[in-house]
Amino acid sequence: MALIPLNQKVLVYKRSEGDAGLDEWGNVIPNEPITLKARVDEGSFVTSDEESSHTGKVVVAQVRVFLEGLADIGYDDEVEFVNELGRSVKKKPIRINVKRNFATKPELTEVLL
Repeated sequence: MALIPLNQKVLVYKRSEGDAGLDEWGNVIPNEPITLKARVDEGSFVTSDEESSHTGKVVVAQVRVFLEGLADIGYDDEVEFVNELGRSVKKKPIRINVKRNFATKPELTEVLL
């Protein structure tokens, strides 16, 4: 059970070797999305992105998503959700953090978009 309520849903579009092939323009056709329970917070979150974390480059994320446990999500995946205003947001992760309890068990995965 998560530490916070996960009353929203997100779709995760996995980018992997097993994608469904190429379309007529040579673009990858992704697999079917995975639906996960989540908590989505919109706002401004300052962090460094994964590629430039060693250089100190600062970026501002607009969305923070909490997923239960250790979520199978990577930097090449896309995360999509629809907010309460009916606006759909689909972005790649900027930063992925695993939040662990005192026994080192993963409780939440935080994804900044």
